[in-house]
Amino acid sequence: MDAAAPMTRLQNSGSNGPQEGDPMFVLAELEGPDGGTPRRIAFANAQVQPLDFASLRDARFDRPLTIPLNWRNATLVETTIEGTEPGQVINAAATLESPFTSCAIGLVKGGWLPSAFAVTHQNTTMMVDRNVVTQIVGRFDNGRRRRYEQDFLDLFADQPVRINPLLFVMEGNRRRLPTPAEAEAQMLEVEAKLRTALPRAEITVGPEHLKGALGLIGEARSSLANKQHFLRHLAPKLSSPVARADIEARWNDIIVAADLYNVPQQSLVVLAALSAVAVPNGKSPAKRLLKFRNGYTDGDAYNALADLRAIELFIAMLGYFPGEAIQLCTADKNLALFWVGIQASNFTRTGTSCTYDMMPVDELFPPSTGLAWKAVLERKD
Repeated sequence: MDAAAPMTRLQNSGSNGPQEGDPMFVLAELEGPDGGTPRRIAFANAQVQPLDFASLRDARFDRPLTIPLNWRNATLVETTIEGTEPGQVINAAATLESPFTSCAIGLVKGGWLPSAFAVTHQNTTMMVDRNVVTQIVGRFDNGRRRRYEQDFLDLFADQPVRINPLLFVMEGNRRRLPTPAEAEAQMLEVEAKLRTALPRAEITVGPEHLKGALGLIGEARSSLANKQHFLRHLAPKLSSPVARADIEARWNDIIVAADLYNVPQQSLVVLAALSAVAVPNGKSPAKRLLKFRNGYTDGDAYNALADLRAIELFIAMLGYFPGEAIQLCTADKNLALFWVGIQASNFTRTGTSCTYDMMPVDELFPPSTGLAWKAVLERKD
């Protein structure tokens, strides 16, 4: 097929078929075989294959999006293709040529998708960060679109999507960890904003969610301070692009700083700092994610660490709830590139923590560095 139409929703379903509220995809050809009538299929229960680093790097989200998409094990609902009939299980591939932009990126296990395509069924949980909340609030009023331009986010306007605003609450609005009172105020604020914008959405807020957020904030407090000291220590050396000749020296500076400030070398902030050095001339997305600049402050470090914490919480959710459909929804392309670039996999819960494997792409650690990143992260003290 040549083109993918926007996602719609099933209105009716059989007892053994797709369930009401699950996403349905419609593919329509721009031109049929030998110039004939364009063919059309609609299907549900599809496993949308995540996209990779290169497709994310090259994507322009502020203009109509064109990307390749692949679906697996889908149930055919409607078809005009000869030799197929509803109820069949199919695989499908298409180039998405859409009039929609995509201000929100859906991070999923194995890669990324435009936010609407990352909702695999009606029970998908969307973990939204602050910038996506801002997009939703600015875009909708009582489920109606405020803006003229079309975006994939618009497909959530009249759908009962499940939104988890934990990241909004935990980050706060003061470039530091919120106090319990501030966290409670943030939860009330985000609930009111999201319910006004998307009244059909299921917002996962309440006393038990606030208690969980406060617990995570308390656990993060001491380690966050150490990581802020770590980043501020490195900022004067890493604000300017690192020349190839200085890579080894700056790499060693990171290892020494991690030990100095008691930051585990297995943490994502150390991995991001190593990547910022490993890719010459400031071209690593990790360098932009860490937000190094002249006059780097605790607030700058806090904002960078909030982004990394979002990934850490996402990883924990994937490990704790392996059977759940979860996406981390962000408008920050650098955060998204870092997630897709580390190629995390094999999420496993071990007691109260989560383990996982990763194999970063060359754009995070060029071949010239070999597996030096792995030696640091696996070092036993």
